Amino acid sequence: MGWYAVFYREWLTMYKKIGRLGHVFSSIIAPFIYLFAFGFGLGGRVDVPGGYLPFLAGGIVAITIMLNAFQQTANSISVGKMYYHVFQSVVLSPVRPFEVMLGIVMAGVVRGLFFGGLIFLMAWLVFDAGHLTFSILIGGVLGSFCFGALGCIVGLLVKMPDDVAFVNNFFIMPMTFFGGSFFPVENLPQSIQYVVMLFPVGALNRLMRSPVFTPDLFWEASLLLTLGLVFLAIAVAVYRRYNE
Repeated sequence: MGWYAVFYREWLTMYKKIGRLGHVFSSIIAPFIYLFAFGFGLGGRVDVPGGYLPFLAGGIVAITIMLNAFQQTANSISVGKMYYHVFQSVVLSPVRPFEVMLGIVMAGVVRGLFFGGLIFLMAWLVFDAGHLTFSILIGGVLGSFCFGALGCIVGLLVKMPDDVAFVNNFFIMPMTFFGGSFFPVENLPQSIQYVVMLFPVGALNRLMRSPVFTPDLFWEASLLLTLGLVFLAIAVAVYRRYNE
């Protein structure tokens, strides 16, 4: 149960932040603007089965899950070890490395699901864009797990919290705009489509937009789960070598 102690520590910090209205508002305002701007601006110009607004809503929810699971996890570790010096208490605890990383990743899963759920609720209430399905639940959990584990790696490796923005610019931002969140990947050149198919956010998008969990979606779910486990294993290895 060592992982739960770490998770509970992260949860208390997250709970205090969520209790501040400004934190919640700032975390959902950008996805909300994307939803309105692209929804009204391109709604009648992008031809996709089922309509562009439901298509866009699934992509915006996927982006929200990715950003909150990854960035908040990376920031929690990097800021905790370099500014507030509270991460050292975790390092000195008798909790095993695997359980430490698992607890932090699970906190990232909660972050991703919470903020992704808020955007999904707004899209459903304002645009009537889609309904909650088993595929969406699976995608939300696996996507949050994958990006939360990636956030652990980045948080442990960066030397300054500002370095997280470097990773955002070169890895997260390209996935945001080329992973099929705003337009179908079929609109991209064929050579780029093969690369995009390996983007975890692309797999998350496809899960978010499917009304049912079909056998075809096992590839997407397997990709997210496999990447999440690989990222978690790397995070554990990096944590074992962590020192001041």
